Amino acid sequence: MSDPYAPQGRQASDMWQTGWESGVDLREALLSGMELPELPFVPVRLEPGEVPHAEVVADYSRFYAMDVTYQQSNGLYFGSPLFVAAGLTAQAIGNASARSRAQAMAAPQWREFQRVTVYVTSRRLLALIDGTRWLSWWHAGNMQVNPVLDQWALVQLFNDTEPLRWQGPAVPWLSVAVSYLAHGPGHLLHHPELARLAVIEG
Repeated sequence: MSDPYAPQGRQASDMWQTGWESGVDLREALLSGMELPELPFVPVRLEPGEVPHAEVVADYSRFYAMDVTYQQSNGLYFGSPLFVAAGLTAQAIGNASARSRAQAMAAPQWREFQRVTVYVTSRRLLALIDGTRWLSWWHAGNMQVNPVLDQWALVQLFNDTEPLRWQGPAVPWLSVAVSYLAHGPGHLLHHPELARLAVIEG
């Protein structure tokens, strides 16, 4: 299957341009007093009173460390002193290499890279991860909503779970929506990164 984000001439350029303009339009609409759109249907169970606003596609990852185990070699070598020394040296090098790989894998880093459908509701973001588990990120738990528009990325920091990152053409719209839902219209007006989505009168 081809990657819908892969550069394909004008079609790809139009996709990113449309994504940017959707963020500009939504910010302007919300600041003018309009409400977020509502979806008539989503294929997941919501809470009573929870309103579905949008369905978008984005690249998902989370930032965390993990425990990694590795197998250490403890071979026995018999023969001449030179042979035994060579075997022990090779064993030590192999163990050090395995340990280094395990340490690199265990270090805090972005993980779980995948493209998912994200449902934006009045209370949370909701996505099916690995095709097997529904995860929710509640707007009330957002400590920071950090758009990084140069990288088409949105990073969310929470008080009770790992940092979350979204990437792709939908990010300008998603950044505006999440900022509004988590922090209110003042965030749209004063956040320096979101100010880049301001309509320029000319």
